[in-house]
Amino acid sequence: MSFSQFVKSHLKSGEAIAAEMTGHKVAMLKRAVEDSVVESERLDLVKKHAIYNKYSDLFIGVIEAAIVKDVTLTAEQCNLLHVAIGISGEAGELLDAVRKHVFEGEPLDRQNVVEELGDLDFYIEAARQAINSDIGEIVRFNIDKLSKRYQSGYSDKEAQDRADKAGAE
Repeated sequence: MSFSQFVKSHLKSGEAIAAEMTGHKVAMLKRAVEDSVVESERLDLVKKHAIYNKYSDLFIGVIEAAIVKDVTLTAEQCNLLHVAIGISGEAGELLDAVRKHVFEGEPLDRQNVVEELGDLDFYIEAARQAINSDIGEIVRFNIDKLSKRYQSGYSDKEAQDRADKAGAE
């Protein structure tokens, strides 16, 4: 089975999610998505200042709120932090594009979604390189983990039970 087919068979379908969606759940999701987008934008602003040396007047509030502590980061830590923040920032931009489509009724900006997915791929590959891994290892690990969790395809019960984590807690 290809990874694409595996994902399709182990991910809860949009149809199943929609069938269970209530107004209350939509409201909770909308609020959490909006909060996440705002935090993602703030993180991106901090990344641009701390990693790319780009100053912004919008950054003043973040600087004033920061707790100053002497911490020395290694090059490896800086690299991992950079790519993890990059993933988070790009995921936030993807989430914002989806938010506009889902909650504001805008047409899906497919070009922007494709761009953000490409940016995510870029940072995910950088993260794999940072830990001396490759897509094959990650996919094998993910398939193994999710095969333990969802022994016959997706189910809410197995998602909650998390058989792959049994004994780990």
